[in-house]
Amino acid sequence: MKAQPARWIVVTAFALLASTACIFLARWQLNRLHGRNDANRIITSNYDQPATPLTRTVHPGEPLDTRTTWRAVTAQGTYDQSDELLVRKRSLNESTGYWVLTPLDTSSGRIWAVRGWIRAGADARTPSLTPAPPAGLVSVTGYLRGLERTTDTQGLPDRQIQTISPSVINGSRSTPTYQAWLQVATEDPAPKTTPTRLPNPDV
Repeated sequence: MKAQPARWIVVTAFALLASTACIFLARWQLNRLHGRNDANRIITSNYDQPATPLTRTVHPGEPLDTRTTWRAVTAQGTYDQSDELLVRKRSLNESTGYWVLTPLDTSSGRIWAVRGWIRAGADARTPSLTPAPPAGLVSVTGYLRGLERTTDTQGLPDRQIQTISPSVINGSRSTPTYQAWLQVATEDPAPKTTPTRLPNPDV
C-alpha cells in the first residue's frame, strides 16, 4: 500500500509534463500560423503593386528584405546564356523538371533570372530542350525572390544545381550582383519560344 502514493506522484508528474508539452506545441503552431499569415499578407500586397525599376527597389550586394519579396520590378540588360544553369527537381503540375536560371547583366549589376520551367528529358538527370533567351538588349518584368540555402553540388551533371544560393549566384565574378533572383513574367522583345513561366504565388 505504501507504493500507491508514489505511483500517483509519478502519474501526476507525467500529466503535468504532457500538459506543458501540449501548451508549448500549441503556442509553436500558433506562432507558425501568425508568421505564415504575415508572410502571405506581404506577398499579396507586393504582388498587386505596379512594377518599379529594379535599382529603386534593391541594390547589388545587399540582402533582400523579406518585405520586398514578390515585389514586381523592371530591369533592362542582356542575358548571358554562357553562364545559364538548371535548377534540379522543380515540379510543375505534378511533373518533374528544371528551372532555367539565366543571369541578366544590367548597367547596375547582375541579377539571376528564372525564365521559367522545362520538363525533364529521358530521365531526371537529363533536361529537355531549353529555349534560348532573347538576344541583345531586353526589358524584363518580374518578381523579386529570396535566395535559398546552400546545398552540395558534387556529383551533379554539368551546369545543374540544387538551389539558388549565394554561392551559386556570386561565383568567382567581381561583377556587382543582386542578392536575390528574379522570377520572369514578361520579356520585350519576346522570344519565339519560352520556358513555361512559373505560377503565381500560392497564398
